[in-house]
Amino acid sequence: MPGTRSRQGCEECRRRRRKCDEQKPCCGQCLAFNRTCTYALRLVWSGASNRSDRRNSTACQLRLGLGAGPAGRNIDGEEGTLVQQNRNPRTPPVLPTGAVPLSVSLPRRLPNGIPLSPTYQSLLSYFTGDILASLSCHPSIHQDLRQGLVPVTLESPQLMSACLALSAAGFLSRGVLSLNGIEISRILGHLQSSGLSLLRSALGTGQMDETLLATCLIWCLSDVFTYRQGTSSWRIHLQGIRALLDGDGRTRRDFTNPSGALQSAMKHLYQLYLSLQTLPYIPPSENSEPRAPLHAPPATDPLKANLKPAPSPAIDGFLGYSDELLDVIHQIDHLSRLASVDPLASSFEAGILLGKVQAMISRDSKAPPAVISICSPLSPEYGREFTLCHQIFQQATLIHLYRRLYHLPSGSEPIQSAVRAMKEMVSNMSTTQGQPCHTWVAMAMPLFTLGCEAFTEEQKSFVLDKVEKLGECIRSLHISIIRQALQDIWDVRASLGDFRGELCASQLLEKLDYNIILF
Repeated sequence: MPGTRSRQGCEECRRRRRKCDEQKPCCGQCLAFNRTCTYALRLVWSGASNRSDRRNSTACQLRLGLGAGPAGRNIDGEEGTLVQQNRNPRTPPVLPTGAVPLSVSLPRRLPNGIPLSPTYQSLLSYFTGDILASLSCHPSIHQDLRQGLVPVTLESPQLMSACLALSAAGFLSRGVLSLNGIEISRILGHLQSSGLSLLRSALGTGQMDETLLATCLIWCLSDVFTYRQGTSSWRIHLQGIRALLDGDGRTRRDFTNPSGALQSAMKHLYQLYLSLQTLPYIPPSENSEPRAPLHAPPATDPLKANLKPAPSPAIDGFLGYSDELLDVIHQIDHLSRLASVDPLASSFEAGILLGKVQAMISRDSKAPPAVISICSPLSPEYGREFTLCHQIFQQATLIHLYRRLYHLPSGSEPIQSAVRAMKEMVSNMSTTQGQPCHTWVAMAMPLFTLGCEAFTEEQKSFVLDKVEKLGECIRSLHISIIRQALQDIWDVRASLGDFRGELCASQLLEKLDYNIILF
């Protein structure tokens, strides 16, 4: 009985018309003759036996979709599965790599000629035009993400599944329940089932590249956008990225110094990864061990030793604040965990860190830092907005330090002084930067910090109004959860009779059971 023909051989064997044993990272033929061995990752549909069948059959009209009509909406079985296979190398790609201007019309077909269903066309369009914009502090960063992600997504089934799932999650978080007559919850469920299976298969090959890292990060965001209380799978995806980075030196270089189609996007995705790893969330991981003090050798932290360059005081255009400040937030987390093991050492280090933050605030108030990660020149308006965003994060970090390392009550003068500075700067942020208002998308952590310290009705009303603004920019379900968490914090404070901010917000957070991330 003849075996099933495989179409997943390496490019060199395909070019030479030789049978490939498909061993990875190098097949037997290439190894024997010292040839360069590469495997292409293509999107095709499983099932149909030839091109004519693929074009004419109902199943292959759907390809990456859930149906062309009422009779074609089955999302179960092989028809709804993305598989990896090589396309004809002579087939020209629909989109040239790295050439996706903001006004581009997305293709109706994949690079291998297979059509995108109307449903998946809608999801892909929504992902590139709206979801990526809701993650961008500036239009040029939106363009970077589109230029980097879209062409690679069209070639990578696991990344395509993750991006479409994030788009479906975005629709759900905005209250859209169906698309082209199909329940979005069913679409999302199908994409999660098939897409995560594809990701596991790709990881199982042992070939690691930046595409897999981007895929894990997009799945992480998808889980955040579809937040459900008690679910923490976004942390699992972050742990998966960390494992990839710690286990493969080449992959670490891909993430921090990429080449090819993802080059314009990976620097932003890397910053997002660091932010998701570092910014505070509630509750802290119960199984996390105390980390090293500030004076410990950098090599004790693989992430810091192998990935992060020296922290820069310049504002990162994607995050809206500096690497230097991100490093401080990381150190606050280190010290808060160290306190349970060595209180004296943590107290000494806390004093050093407090002086560092205060010096940063004083320095940047006199001479605002430059903005990086943005190719196009900044207008004066955008420069002002980035400066405000960065300085708001500085004050929020100062509050975070007072709360976690000094356990100061919300009504204390150091915290209230920072609160007043934040409120003034938030009030001065423009509300007409665009749709969405770009630097507003970075404000989840500062607004949550303000809400935790709010104990007067005026403070609460101010925070709720700004959280509503944040929701208009991101439209993610986790913003609703942030709003609910703040309301619960205020209810706990009221039930304890604390109407003057005499309790530290950390005490209030300990009484709640939330699993949210602030990015």
